[in-house]
Amino acid sequence: MRIVALLLASAVCLGAQEFEVASIHTARDDGGHDSDVNQGRFVTHNLTLQRLIAMAWDVDDGVVAGGPSWVNSDGYDINAKIPADYPKWSQDQFRHMMQSLLAERFRLKVHRETRQISGYVLAVSKGGSKMAAARSNDNGSDFTSHNFHLKATNVTMELFAKRLSRNRDIGKVVVDKTGLTGRFDFELDWSPTQAESDDHPSIFTALQEQLGLRLESARVPVEAVIIDHAEKPGEN
Repeated sequence: MRIVALLLASAVCLGAQEFEVASIHTARDDGGHDSDVNQGRFVTHNLTLQRLIAMAWDVDDGVVAGGPSWVNSDGYDINAKIPADYPKWSQDQFRHMMQSLLAERFRLKVHRETRQISGYVLAVSKGGSKMAAARSNDNGSDFTSHNFHLKATNVTMELFAKRLSRNRDIGKVVVDKTGLTGRFDFELDWSPTQAESDDHPSIFTALQEQLGLRLESARVPVEAVIIDHAEKPGEN
């Protein structure tokens, strides 16, 4: 049965950051998992509380720990109205809106701590890097991806490691240990693990052959978000 959470009659606040109104529903698990900011609304479909926390604190899913078992199994749909002046706000302010909403509706309490977890370090292969220095001199970075093709423009290795951490075929946190400074332009093509072949390498092989980088298993330090308390949103 679809549980309809209370539609907020007043804003959820954290200082000056607030959604004007928001509703939360338990999601129908149709296999889809989406989020979008469009036409003045923040909308999610079938995202777990673990994923929502990761978005709100700008961390990878794998470094959100603790809490009851449902935080990484039950999905939620959110429909929240964003203030008209949102385009003037920073991403940090938007994340504060999310944090405040989660605290209000899920009674969420968290803390941050550094933990050592199983992950990967991104290093330069013995043959050296094959990436070209970025053509742009500005500080803007961009990733575009489609069908296991990634195009990176003006990115640092720290940003690339974070991107790799979100790759499902890697499945673990990646920390930059390349020692490479500056920004780079490059493209990467790979196949998902189940489709790997001689002509279509895994992302691990593609990193070495195309970029001159490798992933090494290691215990890596991460700034984890620990769930101290969480409750399911109440019914309407």
